[in-house]
Amino acid sequence: MNALKICVFPLVLCLLTVAACNSSSRTSSSDPTVSRVGFTLEPSTRDLIAGETVTIFARTFDTYGRDPEITWTSTAGKVTTEQRGRVARVKLDQPGTCIVTATLTADGREIKRESVEIRVKPMS
Repeated sequence: MNALKICVFPLVLCLLTVAACNSSSRTSSSDPTVSRVGFTLEPSTRDLIAGETVTIFARTFDTYGRDPEITWTSTAGKVTTEQRGRVARVKLDQPGTCIVTATLTADGREIKRESVEIRVKPMS
């Protein structure tokens, strides 16, 4: 009976160690908690007249306690941000089409990139 205890105890200990290793957190891009992190962009308008400003709201979701950062770029106009990047304003002075892009990063990694197209009409 003592020989059985001596053989079973190390086996149980080994199995518990393997189970603990398998349940550790992962940081790979295949981690489902990272792949669900995202955001949506909600522009105040998609059509405006040259000289006007469009406001775009970024709504983040499933950030799992992280403090994601949002950075903005635009193919035209000047971008200003508020509320830690959650609100962007782009003043568009030239007619044409402008693409405004927001990039969401969390833990120093790019998670998602979204763009909106804004059409700018000339002043009449």
